[in-house]
Amino acid sequence: MSGEAERSRAARKLVGFAVGLLLIGAAIFVLARNQDDLQSAIDSARHAPIGIAVLAVLLPLGNAGIVSLSFWTLMRRFGRVPFGDMLALICSAWLLNYLPMRPGLIGRLAFHKLVHGVGFKSSVAVSVALAFMTGLAAGHMLAVGIAMTKGWAVGVAVLIVSIVGVYVLAGFAADRSPAGSVPRRDLRVALLYRYGDMLVWSLRMWACFAIVGAELNIQAAILIAAAVQLAYLFPLTGAGLGVVEWAVGLVATLVVVDATPEIGIAASLINRVAELLVAVPAGLIGSAYIARRRVKAGNSPDVDAPEA
Repeated sequence: MSGEAERSRAARKLVGFAVGLLLIGAAIFVLARNQDDLQSAIDSARHAPIGIAVLAVLLPLGNAGIVSLSFWTLMRRFGRVPFGDMLALICSAWLLNYLPMRPGLIGRLAFHKLVHGVGFKSSVAVSVALAFMTGLAAGHMLAVGIAMTKGWAVGVAVLIVSIVGVYVLAGFAADRSPAGSVPRRDLRVALLYRYGDMLVWSLRMWACFAIVGAELNIQAAILIAAAVQLAYLFPLTGAGLGVVEWAVGLVATLVVVDATPEIGIAASLINRVAELLVAVPAGLIGSAYIARRRVKAGNSPDVDAPEA
């Protein structure tokens, strides 16, 4: 990559980070301007059951574990990748991707190359495949959630009929994988993990909305979780910064009875704070583990065998 192209890419990332901060700032401003909703959210948070608060903080770790499993399922086809390494990489990237240049992705690709002998092409192919699986699962659950608003029977019928189409698309993605060797079975297992990830996100949204005094039913939780997943795929801002908060606020007004955008934004900001409470220590521990593994791999000639 030329120096000019690299500078252009860096500039886009810095702009994306700035946009994310502006969106977060705008969300806080809108919430602070509506004193009634803000005071209501604060009062509800003060009296929220401790169990729900603990759930909101711990569930992001469940997401990190499930995401690690989905990456590990595909990466192990290209090199000897221990699950512990994958979990540490995901936790480290989780924290690093909050930074302006989003170094988490680049660091993960470099680590796989140095320690596991996995080429950049295969690592990128896995990331692209899993982004596709995330979008597929989110779009699927969004459709099911919308169908559920028409009645449980309609929702279940749409779920059953659409499962076939989703798995056909997953197989198509395997055939068109840039790496050329992602087995259909592994890709479909990774897709199931993405569904599990979304269910955990649904619980997170239920807990965060409960903290600010809004009650979500199953359909609303699924729809908001699907919107969150799609917002995370937005390429401009790292960690969905700002985009997630506004997506939750806007979707909440459509699917939650008597909810305002401010209530949705408040719940999403609670989620962001809860996530950072675990992302920071988990990311620091993961980064320390990765640093030791890099040093060990650099000093040892017995690096894991490269992919064929």
